[in-house]
Parts: sequence; structure tokens; C-alpha cells
Amino acid sequence: MGDTFASAGERIRILRQHKHLTQEQLGELAELNPNYVGQVERGQRIPSVQTIHALAEALGVDPGFLLLSPGKADSPISNLMALVALATPEQVELITKIAETVVSSGYQVSEAHDNEK
Repeated sequence: MGDTFASAGERIRILRQHKHLTQEQLGELAELNPNYVGQVERGQRIPSVQTIHALAEALGVDPGFLLLSPGKADSPISNLMALVALATPEQVELITKIAETVVSSGYQVSEAHDNEK
């Protein structure tokens, strides 16, 4: 999944398509010209901080997710963020409950389990 989300433009395109939005619809939600949205998705334009915030809000994701550096795109945390970004609100709630349960339980992955992967 890391390669899929290698750049902000790609992340925007994938999230837009996942939410069944056209560039015109996303542009309207973010108050941007749809041609500009397309240029950002193709990496032809570098969006301002305000534009990243507008696009993130329109897509329902944290702006930080859109700005992950390509070198960190394949980390476990960014992969989890990608899954959460694509989830429905109900799925996000379930993912949060599962994560809270795992973290609060103190669950540790043993080294033997890590070596089996």
C-alpha cells in the first residue's frame, strides 16, 4: 500500500475515487477549480498549506496524511493511516476500539512471532 500513497497528489486521487467523487465535485467541496485539482493529483502543481487543508477537509482526512513524505509512505503507521483514511466512520470507530483494547492490554508481540513473518 505504501507505493499506492507515494505522493500527496496520488493520495488525493485515491481518496477522491474511493469516495466516488469527481474532480469537479471535490473542487466544489474544497472551493477549488477542478482543473487545479487534476493538476495537483498529477503532481503538476504543488498545493499551498491552505489548499491541503481544504482538500483534507473535503476528503474527511487529516492534512498530515496527505503530506506524508514518500520515504515514510511504507511505514506501519502510514499504512494504518491509509486504511483508516479509506474506512467509513463506523469502521474508524471499530478500528479505534480495537486499537485502544490492544494498547491498554499491554499486548506484546514476541520475538519468535516476529521471526515467523
